[in-house]
Amino acid sequence: MKPKNKKCKKWTSVFFLAVFLSACLLIGGNFFIALGSEQEDEISEEEKAEAEEKEDEVEDLEKELENEKAEKEEKVQEKVIISNNINQINKNISIIESRISDTEESIEKIELEINLKEENIKKNNEMVADILREINQADSEVRLFLLGNEIAFEDYFLTLDLFQQMEARLNGAIFSLKQERKELDEKKQEQEDIFAIHEDQKNTLEQEQKKKYTVLNQTQSEINEKDAEIADIQAKISKLKNDISSLLGKGYDAEDIEDAARFASKITGVRKDFLMGMLVVESDLGRYTGGCTYDEVADGAKKAYKDGRLSKASYERMKDRKDLFEEIIDELDYDEDEVKVSCNPSSYVGTGGAMGVAQFMSDTWMGYKSEIASTTGHDPPDPWSLADGVSAMAIKLARVPGVTKHKESSECDAAKLYLSGTTSSSYNWYCDRVFYWADNYEKLIGD
Repeated sequence: MKPKNKKCKKWTSVFFLAVFLSACLLIGGNFFIALGSEQEDEISEEEKAEAEEKEDEVEDLEKELENEKAEKEEKVQEKVIISNNINQINKNISIIESRISDTEESIEKIELEINLKEENIKKNNEMVADILREINQADSEVRLFLLGNEIAFEDYFLTLDLFQQMEARLNGAIFSLKQERKELDEKKQEQEDIFAIHEDQKNTLEQEQKKKYTVLNQTQSEINEKDAEIADIQAKISKLKNDISSLLGKGYDAEDIEDAARFASKITGVRKDFLMGMLVVESDLGRYTGGCTYDEVADGAKKAYKDGRLSKASYERMKDRKDLFEEIIDELDYDEDEVKVSCNPSSYVGTGGAMGVAQFMSDTWMGYKSEIASTTGHDPPDPWSLADGVSAMAIKLARVPGVTKHKESSECDAAKLYLSGTTSSSYNWYCDRVFYWADNYEKLIGD
């Protein structure tokens, strides 16, 4: 049912009431005319030509925008590669640091061994000193024996043999000390060489890491510049679209749903037939946009919540949506009791309340509100207006990558997201319905 403007209630003159009722009768058969919208001004050929020039500028800017986005994506990929390289360098540095730590521990063990060996050397030196003292003492005794002729000849040789044994012990101890010292020095030098190599490897990696971080920061700076350029182009496109809307009149209004789809397709790049297929499935080309007031939807949700058929979170979300709905109709100066929305489905109470031909929920509508106003020139935009509703649908669908390039897989994902917020294959049936009616919507238009 068409929303009723509260201002009608203020008309007290019979003459003006008759004029108003006549106008309502003239337009009553066409549900799709935007309520409360102003009539289009007469558009001159010069304004049309200027609008076409601006549309060409929009097309050029959109191509430039695509190029900028592609270049940004390349920079993003470069950043990913550089980040991966830095991560690998960090891993290698960790490995080297672990090896350095192991080498330091090994050097500490070697130094401990050296200390123990030095203790042994000290003991051996004392032992050598003892041997020398014994030799000197024995030598003195031999000399006394010889001088006093008190030693037997065989005893002399025994004493000499003892000298030789002590000399052998002395030489063995000295050789052992030298050998141990040499081995320890070699082992320590080997470990110190390994340590130096590891330190050099670490320094090299750290220098490479600094270079990578410099490149990473530069790449991030380039990405930021691309973001700024993209934002600038988007702002220019938005201004041009506003200019086009101004040239075409205060706002664009559609007399029938196909005109609205054609307009939305030209503005957003979404395929017109795809839009028509979506509109058939969502609202039977606007023939049925809902049969309940929002109070009826809220009452059904409240009952379901009390019965345990609706979660608290879903119930609270419905109440938030009702608040936003009331904000929308107050701004449009509509009577809440006269505006119809979709009823609660029996399978999932709490999901009613969709508005207009595009069946937007109030919270979703608010997220697209400014962009819709920029596109059609209606501020505030009206969910029950053909131009606003269909443009809103096209804007939402266009946000899915590939839709404006008319890729079927992207269109399918966009349709499923529109319905459920997911791209789950369990909703492929919805894509099939949309694509069928995209090819066959003329059958309904002709009915």
